[in-house]
Amino acid sequence: MARIQVLDSGTINKIAAGEVIERPASIVKELVENSIDAGATAITVEVRDGGISYLRVTDNGSGIEAGEVRNAFLRHSTSKIRSAEDLELVTSLGFRGEALASIAAVSRTEVLTKTADALTGIRYVNEGGKELIFEEVAAVAGTTFKVEELFFNVPARRKFLKKPAAEAAAVTDFMQKIAMGHPEISFQYIRGNSRVLHTPGDYRLKNCVYAVYGKEVLNELMEVDYDGVLGVKGFISRPQTTRANRSYQHFYLNGRMIRSRLIEKILEECYKDLVMPGSFPMAVLQITLDPSLVDVNVHPTKMEVRFSDEGLVREEIYKAVSRTLGQEDLMTRIVQAEVVPQVEEPVKEKEDWASVFPVMGTQAKTSVEIRPQEKIHKKELWQENGYYSGRQEVLPTVLEEPAPVYEVRPKVEVQPEPEVRPQPQPQSQPDNRFPDPSSLHLVGQVFFTYWLAEADGILYIVDQHAAHERVLYDKIRSVLNRGMLDSQILLEPAVVNLSISDYASVMEHMELFTRMGFEVEPFGESTVLVRCVPYIFNGPMDAGDFQDMAALLSEGSRNISQDVLLDKMAMMACKAAVKGNNTLSEAEARALFESLAKTTNPYNCPHGRPTIVTMTKQQMEKLFKRIV
Repeated sequence: MARIQVLDSGTINKIAAGEVIERPASIVKELVENSIDAGATAITVEVRDGGISYLRVTDNGSGIEAGEVRNAFLRHSTSKIRSAEDLELVTSLGFRGEALASIAAVSRTEVLTKTADALTGIRYVNEGGKELIFEEVAAVAGTTFKVEELFFNVPARRKFLKKPAAEAAAVTDFMQKIAMGHPEISFQYIRGNSRVLHTPGDYRLKNCVYAVYGKEVLNELMEVDYDGVLGVKGFISRPQTTRANRSYQHFYLNGRMIRSRLIEKILEECYKDLVMPGSFPMAVLQITLDPSLVDVNVHPTKMEVRFSDEGLVREEIYKAVSRTLGQEDLMTRIVQAEVVPQVEEPVKEKEDWASVFPVMGTQAKTSVEIRPQEKIHKKELWQENGYYSGRQEVLPTVLEEPAPVYEVRPKVEVQPEPEVRPQPQPQSQPDNRFPDPSSLHLVGQVFFTYWLAEADGILYIVDQHAAHERVLYDKIRSVLNRGMLDSQILLEPAVVNLSISDYASVMEHMELFTRMGFEVEPFGESTVLVRCVPYIFNGPMDAGDFQDMAALLSEGSRNISQDVLLDKMAMMACKAAVKGNNTLSEAEARALFESLAKTTNPYNCPHGRPTIVTMTKQQMEKLFKRIV
């Protein structure tokens, strides 16, 4: 057996770095979050080769005191907390004190930092965890981190990095997400020589969403603005605007970007009969909650959180989203989308300085702007990162002869524009609320499936099968809401084996299952007998549905006891509804429209397909080139 020995500090730091630093995007995340914690109002991120060979993060935040720079690179050194008790109320994005030590352990790291009241800044260079340079330099207030040659000293880790394009995509994804989480900050993201992202920092989430997704997507989003026990603000998509996965769902808790299966499940419930199975709505939700009710110290990446009262969070977010869906027009519209290619904005060389020291926002109205001359005669004094590395003092006016290396002059800071330019212009939309059936002029049936009707310059196209599904579904759901469902006794009781947790949930909610129409009794340690099942739509459910309900109930989802039942009702409604390729009379069609108008959601069938689609006269005239 090998002898037990204590690892050296270098090996320990490299192992610890692996817990926090997985790829360039991990470094960008840690540095940007530090900039946010430092009170920055402008943050610029630049990467080359996907951030593997070079990345730089610059902010106009508070900077680091000269005497604290070295301490910032020690493991578990932080200015965010003082004791374990502080973890219960932590509001900063970073607090573990591992980021800088982990980054420096596996890269060549350089920092330039200066506080607002200091005369000079500090340049500090650390390579693989070893200090190389610590010197005073001229600088403006804020902090710039430059990280080069990631994993140069850990080749086993470096070979697992993906190609530069894939690593750059991960950085882009993070920058888009963090920008939407902090509309009060102006973010710039430069990849190679292209400016990929630029947000105004004007506190308007709408403008951040526009910068990330563009006008077409923004026009299909609905604003959420809810103030209750917790606050929920942001945007959710209309049911017809969905994606094939959940990667377009972004959640922020007290400014922290998080992943939450709980919130994903809440969205799924809110959109349950509004979208097709396998489709997911878009969402950008900013949640504010008392920090004492959240545990953010769950995972080293700080992306996962734990709520002390999940039931409260579930109910409040459900109210916020469902209220928005209930107040908005959910009619599916036919539109001619304008295809606008996303062109990355090239960054000119002479503009590079602005990316290093961005506009100071709410800080001092005047500051000293140091610009390199067109030709640098004393090349050794000017480093690539754009600051003077010598020890000479920078004067507040002009430099002495001979020809100056720098032009030093006061500049006036420009406040951010109140809106993104060009400002998104929302398309004018007609009042597409569900029409009054009595006002409709029925044009006729096409393809034996769709009915055409028009009123007030709008063409309505109704899928008769989807519409009938919704009508039947709502009828049986109203029976469920009024009281206990009818039951059917099984000829032979079904023996259902459950997991320990599911069995406990069934025993706890036995009264609920009885009200739903099941008759259940214990039959062993984790087994039950099902003697009766609900009888709906002229047909019984089966014992398998009971098992599904028990599993879902143990997850603790809102109204989960009805989920399987509602799905079953949707399937039965589909079978009972009038089919396509069936001819309806005009009277039958009008009666269907009148019944559809009275349902809780006349816009979608229980499976999420649209029941009705609209097209305006103007849109039709555009198709035929009568107007342009």
